[in-house]
Amino acid sequence: MSDLDQALSGQQTGDEDAQLDTLLAAADAAVLGRLAEAVDIDAGRAAVFAPSVTAEEVPSSGEGDVSGLEWMLPLGEDSLLQWLAISGPGYLPRQLDKSTSTIRTMTVVGRALLPHSMRAYWGLATDFLTASNDHLMRLKAGLAHRELTREAAFAAHHAAHTGLGQFLGTLRQAAQASTDPQTSRVIERLISTGEMVLTLLEWARQSIEQLFSDTDRSLRCPTG
Repeated sequence: MSDLDQALSGQQTGDEDAQLDTLLAAADAAVLGRLAEAVDIDAGRAAVFAPSVTAEEVPSSGEGDVSGLEWMLPLGEDSLLQWLAISGPGYLPRQLDKSTSTIRTMTVVGRALLPHSMRAYWGLATDFLTASNDHLMRLKAGLAHRELTREAAFAAHHAAHTGLGQFLGTLRQAAQASTDPQTSRVIERLISTGEMVLTLLEWARQSIEQLFSDTDRSLRCPTG
């Protein structure tokens, strides 16, 4: 074969490979596009995580049309009374655990039950909720490993409290925009639960104050 024939043959093979790569990329894009249209990623995630979510203790209800996920949320003063056992200053780890587990429950319930029309509100609310949870997790870990100063502990607590307040503010805006009774009920339950977590965080703040009460402000956490 002449040098010219070899060059042409090589060019043809290269062109064929490039065309094949293009066809495969187009096929992959088409498949992904069809999957994106057919699959609700948020709902799928909710279905995966729902079995592992901590179900908060709530009174049983006779309403048969209410989703089981919705009833994983605490409701009102009756449920808050069940948390009073951990309201004292000596229960900081359990207060933080209860706060984060309830936030996890709210995240899954909202993602699973709020309709597409609420996605804009829920997306923003979730950002605030996630940030609040992250601050609480860092607070818990920092205290457990005696890595936080008094100022750092209160700063993390304040950031978590602020994030939860912003979450509630966003949900209240969503409640005003909702016209569906079931959606409104889910939002109301999420708001009620969020307000209960704020109460937990107030107890946690008192516990942090007690924790550092006998130490200098510059000292690190005195207990695990």
